[in-house]
Amino acid sequence: MRKKILGLLCFGLAWQALPVGAASLEGVSVSGFLTTGATYGDKQLLSTTEAVSQDGTIENTPGFTADSRLGLQISAKVNEDISITGQLLAKAREENSNVEADWAFINYRLSEQFSVRAGKIKFPTFLISDYYEVGYAYPWIRPPQEVYSANPITTLNGVDLLARFRFGDLSLLVQPYFGVSRGAQALVPQEAATAFPICFNGSTGLFGTCAAGKVVYTDFTADALRGINVSLSSDIFTVRAGSLETKVNAPGFGVFQDTAKFSSAGLTMDWHNVVLYSEYFEREISGGANVAFPNQKGSYTTLGYRIGKWLPHFTAARIKDNNNPTTPPPGFPIAGTPLDQKSSTLGLRYEAGSGAALKFEVQRVTPKEGTRGLLIANPRNAPKDPGDDVMIYGISLDVVF
Repeated sequence: MRKKILGLLCFGLAWQALPVGAASLEGVSVSGFLTTGATYGDKQLLSTTEAVSQDGTIENTPGFTADSRLGLQISAKVNEDISITGQLLAKAREENSNVEADWAFINYRLSEQFSVRAGKIKFPTFLISDYYEVGYAYPWIRPPQEVYSANPITTLNGVDLLARFRFGDLSLLVQPYFGVSRGAQALVPQEAATAFPICFNGSTGLFGTCAAGKVVYTDFTADALRGINVSLSSDIFTVRAGSLETKVNAPGFGVFQDTAKFSSAGLTMDWHNVVLYSEYFEREISGGANVAFPNQKGSYTTLGYRIGKWLPHFTAARIKDNNNPTTPPPGFPIAGTPLDQKSSTLGLRYEAGSGAALKFEVQRVTPKEGTRGLLIANPRNAPKDPGDDVMIYGISLDVVF
């Protein structure tokens, strides 16, 4: 499995085409992936909605929008040094499942060690950022949201440098990048949305009354986005670390040129049937942008053991406050309200033949007392009660072709 994952990562970095089932015609390689999944949350947290997760995609009834998606990856070689790569993506959670160009870039090979990419590039924030949408490439139904929901920027419009060096069995990748983010949308925390009398929902393009339990998105941009990603890998493990800084603009909330900083580190290992993933992040955002993007830090660790075609695994995750200011920024009604929860997930992956995996998960979400965590509303209004925990069940089928 690790070799297939490394192959997917290499495709994302334009080193080679996806090695599973790729079709080729006159230098063009086409491959794809599909995930179809169902989820169910065991509690209806608000009487006004069946939503359980804060983005509304997991509900108190069986639903099929949280994880279902289809993607096509295309690569074409122009000449010995220039190639183009792109990905078309359709998500069930988005209206009408519109197909979008998730990323599209030109790769220019300067030498054996150095390449430059320009265009719409997958943003290298986490361990699996390059193949986040390819569910087959990792053990979970969805990556732990205590970490992976922390950065709403998924693509960069700009340039990056890929510098790869070999040291025996080790490979070092150094990836500085610079650019902007346009057309992104971020989920507005309910605490921030309800502090304003009128909300502009970026996903619908309409103004409306703010209320607890409403899913509200805001359009935002990121200027002068710059950072670096460094990873060291072998056939057994990958270690990565990265940091970035940018200027955030969210006109719908009166945010202009506020500084945002983000750093993360992670480790993945596949050794003698033992599978390990672990990541950590910190986010620091100043000014009015802190209201919609409060300072957070979070982590998770996943441990699994492969038994034939089966991979049982367990994940413990946490997201919490990162020294968030308690005084509202000038001109804003509240300070940023950090999300705080922990979760425990028991999962099982089954290899259903070449290029297909069936997954089952049971997750217990425990918001910190007095907070809602990553849920649609606050299930902890009073003294701590074990019954306030929320159970989320999921099943999915992932394929690559």
